[in-house]
Amino acid sequence: MSSLAEQRKLAAIMFTDMVGYSALSQRDDKLALELLEEHRRLLREIFPRFHATEIQRALAKRNTDVSVDRRIEVKIGIHIGDVVHRAGDVYGDGVNIASRIEPLAGAAGFACRWTLNARFATRWARVLKSSRLRS
Repeated sequence: MSSLAEQRKLAAIMFTDMVGYSALSQRDDKLALELLEEHRRLLREIFPRFHATEIQRALAKRNTDVSVDRRIEVKIGIHIGDVVHRAGDVYGDGVNIASRIEPLAGAAGFACRWTLNARFATRWARVLKSSRLRS
């Protein structure tokens, strides 16, 4: 495989999971798909800012005016590590680690792997300290 087709980079990888999605889809698949699409739309607006706390704040604000069965709560896993970009997709240990720490986050929370370099660790520590969200 040519070096142009594959690029190795340091990246921040974020996984999100809608809390209770599987159970909701079994009870009401139409509502589950509707909320999943809203989840995608809301998060894609926030992604360019790269703030997990902003995602959770936006969802908390959205959830204040809806019934319990229409709430969107997500768990977020974040890891900074090496990834491989190949054919429009992302692979590597960084992706695997991020996917494994996401379940550790509680509903409306996030989990981060803290073996980051000093610059990232300091920034995330400030974000978490200033946040009222669970971490």
